[in-house]
Amino acid sequence: MRNILQGFTMHMNGADFGIDTEEVTLPIPTPTTQDYRGGGMDMQVSMAMAAIESLEVTVKMAGHSVEIMKRMARGPGKTDRVTFRGAVLTEMDGVCLPHVCIIQGAINAGSRDSWQRGEKSGIEFVMNSIVYMRYEVNDQIIHELQHFPAKRIVDGVDQLADINRALGYA
Repeated sequence: MRNILQGFTMHMNGADFGIDTEEVTLPIPTPTTQDYRGGGMDMQVSMAMAAIESLEVTVKMAGHSVEIMKRMARGPGKTDRVTFRGAVLTEMDGVCLPHVCIIQGAINAGSRDSWQRGEKSGIEFVMNSIVYMRYEVNDQIIHELQHFPAKRIVDGVDQLADINRALGYA
């Protein structure tokens, strides 16, 4: 393993929840695909389309944060901006690089651990309805996605530039 996560934190709307955040599952953008087999094609091809599957983040927290629970199950369009910051050690040279993921979405699902006297319990929540995501490493943007106007930047290249230009959005 050459890039090892050493620690991470979570900020939501400017408030630091890092000390209570135990585990985070961040999304990886995945293009939607459509199976195609034209006349004379023996092998079917799963072709990437100009769309990304919906994104989702899962966060496991120690404790029962009232500030997090207040954000659950709000109405449509009520989103929060969450910043996840990780420190990743590059084993080859010993340098620790910042990995930053910014997500804007809604907390629409969750669960609670059972309550037992003398035992730690917490909550788990899912962010979906994600309208913005940016993942960067050492200030280099790896992915930046936005729902409208549609944006998909991968490794510094705007994948939707031609489409947006044709639609009059550029």
